[in-house]
Amino acid sequence: MRTLFSILALATILGLSTQGCMDNGEIATNVVSDSQYANVKKLESGQYTLISNEDLNKLKQEAELGRSVGRYQIHKEEFRTWRLDTSSGRICLLLASEADWKDTKMAAENCNLQ
Repeated sequence: MRTLFSILALATILGLSTQGCMDNGEIATNVVSDSQYANVKKLESGQYTLISNEDLNKLKQEAELGRSVGRYQIHKEEFRTWRLDTSSGRICLLLASEADWKDTKMAAENCNLQ
């Protein structure tokens, strides 16, 4: 009888101690902060989109390079057409006469070489 009472008391104590951690089958809200819980709710509702760190870094690099509309500007100077890369500041020769392309200094400025 005493053993049965001990077992019932132990079961009651264990049941009460685990009930504090659970609330209707869900993990108690004190396991995560309120801001973390709000972020999960925003993710579930579609307000946020998860992307990998690799994809995020790639997007950051592309933004730094200015890979957007209007990146290049074209400038004409006599018989030559130059291209300015506004993200890097590089200038290269886009179009030129046959004589200019034969000149080694001008050929080195070719946009295809950069």
